[in-house]
Amino acid sequence: MKTTEIVKELWARFSLGKYVDCEALLHENLRVVWPTSRECYESRNDFIVVNEAFGKDWTFEILSLEETTSDKVVSVVHVSSPSCPDSFYATSIFSFASGVITNMETYWAFQDKQPEWRRNFSKVY
Repeated sequence: MKTTEIVKELWARFSLGKYVDCEALLHENLRVVWPTSRECYESRNDFIVVNEAFGKDWTFEILSLEETTSDKVVSVVHVSSPSCPDSFYATSIFSFASGVITNMETYWAFQDKQPEWRRNFSKVY
């Protein structure tokens, strides 16, 4: 399977709340880093367990998906849930070996409102 297809499949399964079904896409010694909260997960199992704890009603909408010249894949997804008042953007950089994800570095950002002081400078879309 092509690396971009692996990432598409990961986000599709996450959107269905089928985190355990992602095992075949993830290396056993998967390393996941979330720099914005300074967290690190050092196994596929740890990563699956934390996502199970978040719950199964999240949607991961792919906004951008690109393969890099260094054989990595970068995705930008919009993450939302009917049970959470906030939504997020997640920019992830994936590395691969033998057809599975070995490393994932994700930068999380809240979807925010335009600050009052910028209303004269920018438009809200």
